[in-house]
Amino acid sequence: MAIEVVRLNSGHETWKRTGSAGSYTTVCTSAEIEYFVKSPGTKQAAITGVLEVCPAEYGGLPFKEVRFDGYEGNSGDVNITAVYAEEDSSSGGGSGSETDETPTMNFDCSAGTMHRVQAISQKCVYAGEGEKQESDAEAAAVPIGWNGKTGSESEASGVDVPIGVLRETYTKWMKISAMDSAWKRKVGRLVGKVNTASFHGWDPGECMFLGCSFTAPTRGKTKVQVSFHFGIQLGESNAKVAGVSVGNKKGYEHIWAISRDVVEGGRNVRKVKKIYNAVVCHDDGFGSLGV
Repeated sequence: MAIEVVRLNSGHETWKRTGSAGSYTTVCTSAEIEYFVKSPGTKQAAITGVLEVCPAEYGGLPFKEVRFDGYEGNSGDVNITAVYAEEDSSSGGGSGSETDETPTMNFDCSAGTMHRVQAISQKCVYAGEGEKQESDAEAAAVPIGWNGKTGSESEASGVDVPIGVLRETYTKWMKISAMDSAWKRKVGRLVGKVNTASFHGWDPGECMFLGCSFTAPTRGKTKVQVSFHFGIQLGESNAKVAGVSVGNKKGYEHIWAISRDVVEGGRNVRKVKKIYNAVVCHDDGFGSLGV
């Protein structure tokens, strides 16, 4: 049998006045709602029953806790009070509005690798008997680890080179009520996009939004800390591929080359046919993230 929880008209509230003379406003700073629980069987059942029906907010205040006030005579009925109060810094609720706080920033730079098939520049430092020593321009066009074959048998193993992997995380307090499904959709559409304008000192195309994360309680808090994650890929002012200068390259642009096989003087020669600078990520503004 379901227990009966009755909200009573009695309770307590405290209010304060804010503002200046002539423009005062009043705000509720604490509130208590009293409940009568009929024949719950156990104290825990009574507490659970009140937790299920009490509102998450009252008078603009978040739910804080319930207080067990005792039994009603010898009947087994229970009196319980739901408590609402302003959050303070010790409760982890934050203060201020969604936009008036300065986010904190965490920076991380670690080692990663990039697989390269084409060298930046390359020299032929030895040619065996009967082989021609290539010029620097010819050598630069040869893919790293090329097996010397043409057509379907042609392969180039390439090499992994170390690079810096940069990440930044910005953390700020946000209202839980502001992070509705529309906000989550907006954030989701920005994931994987790069900055169309300068962002926290990074040039356009160098910063990619990797998403955000937060953990919010189902009740008792109005604000939580949200972390926004970004990957950084540095651009190049004078990128060079296979000995050819291809100009400026934004961080998340991708440069790749087409090679062709030719026979010169009875030997196979690999030459670069074309080099492309590919835009592989959409760009967007990150101002709406508020960080």
